[in-house]
Amino acid sequence: MEKINIEDLSDNIVKQIAQIEQTSHKSVEVFSDFEDQTILNLDQASHTTDDQTIKVVITNEKYANFVLLHELYHIELEISDEPSINVSVTSQKPDVDGRILSTANSIFETLEHSLIIGKQIEDGSFNDETKAEYLKGIETTLNPSVEIDRANMIFFRALILLDAVIFADKKNDATWKNEFPEAFKFVDKALAVIEKNDLTVPFQFRRALVNILEDYDNLIESFGYEGMNYHEFLAITPVVSKHQLRLSLNQVYQIKHSTFKMRDSHDDAFALLAINDGQSVAALGFDVNKVNPEFYKKFYQQTVQETFEANDINYLIR
Repeated sequence: MEKINIEDLSDNIVKQIAQIEQTSHKSVEVFSDFEDQTILNLDQASHTTDDQTIKVVITNEKYANFVLLHELYHIELEISDEPSINVSVTSQKPDVDGRILSTANSIFETLEHSLIIGKQIEDGSFNDETKAEYLKGIETTLNPSVEIDRANMIFFRALILLDAVIFADKKNDATWKNEFPEAFKFVDKALAVIEKNDLTVPFQFRRALVNILEDYDNLIESFGYEGMNYHEFLAITPVVSKHQLRLSLNQVYQIKHSTFKMRDSHDDAFALLAINDGQSVAALGFDVNKVNPEFYKKFYQQTVQETFEANDINYLIR
């Protein structure tokens, strides 16, 4: 791995890095860890963050500018007023936890891609050449050389197609629709949700995310598989009005004794679910021996703001 001198990068990248550093109050460092890439995809750059530094690593040498700018735009959204996904519970089965989180992250990143694509067209990093290479990668990904059952292949392709349709503007692609009709039923539903919401608005981004996660869960259950239970497993940043903050907790949220356990202690988890959409905003680690009707009555008397602050729940104002 080799550190790249930021001054040697293109003006677009230098400008984007400066903007991120100004907003985040952290320094950005870029490293190359080039690999022999046979396809171009959107995962060929990644980043990690600590208290002082955002470290970005790129693995595609030929399309380094494209993948680096792509990752920088993700970072820009990450440090903005965008709802995020947090997980503090576990099913106690690592493979199950991994599937739930990876599919949720895929959908979350696709929503971000609907905002990023315009930026990459404008800055010229997503041009005819990169689009053609990206689509070659999608075609390869859609037909993996591994044995997988029909239903799980549909679930996999649904996520890949949604991302490709968004990023390459292929929503009317007759070939994909005809070749993958069952996966495209989910894609069409998700596209309708995305087009209905302004994803630059945190409340609408969150609403779109919750709705598409539910649609994907419905797809899985329609084939007789157990759903992902995103509503309880994921805590998605609440977006509330100032009026809602002043309301008593029971007017906006309900507590549910979850089937999941707290990730750090493996004690019982209690999901704090929004009444309007059933989505968790936090997992609370109550002492199960002290949870009784009197406990709930007292807890529900708190205001929403008091509950958020007492339990370190990040929130956004609508």
